[in-house]
Amino acid sequence: MPRHIKFGLLFLALLTLLGGSYYYNLQRRIQELVHPDQEREQPYLSSRPVISDTAPAKKVRLFFPSADGKLEAETREIRSSPLPSEEAKQIVAELIGGPRGSYMPALPPQTRLRELFVTPDKLAVVDLTKEASVHHPGGLTQEAASVYAVVNSLTQNVSGIERVQILIEGAESETLAGHIDISQPLREDLSIAVESPGKGPAAGTSGGL
Repeated sequence: MPRHIKFGLLFLALLTLLGGSYYYNLQRRIQELVHPDQEREQPYLSSRPVISDTAPAKKVRLFFPSADGKLEAETREIRSSPLPSEEAKQIVAELIGGPRGSYMPALPPQTRLRELFVTPDKLAVVDLTKEASVHHPGGLTQEAASVYAVVNSLTQNVSGIERVQILIEGAESETLAGHIDISQPLREDLSIAVESPGKGPAAGTSGGL
């Protein structure tokens, strides 16, 4: 077979290989866009917040532990709602998603929100999966930071919430990781927070929806 034909066939084979690779990568990218990573889509195990896409954005301050156990604030945006529970679900989902700055996670990333509702007397009941406890790193300081990251993030940002009851797998638990009593509703405590205690968005790492 003439050499120029051999080179032509080799070039054609290479072109076919590159084309197939491009097509495969393109199809995979399309699948990722159409079916995004489901793990990131599942902070809620029961009902997602019922929020209109046209609902105005609301700035909130979320608390995350620093390396020394203090609570630092990050500013985020959620969709506003007349229902306190719908805003609260978004806030807990953001806490589960973790910090965007250099802080520590407020809750183990394996945690899921089983349910959240707010009673007429301004009590938020936050029902978390067992992973919030099982995968917690432990230690008095870090446990206090985790508990009050949830409590403070809700009470600081949702006017209809004054107390927070944390449940694990639908039941009252004595502690999250062996130290802090969560068997009763808890009120806001900013004694370990670096930010000043005023309500509203705090300075910190910002992030959009």
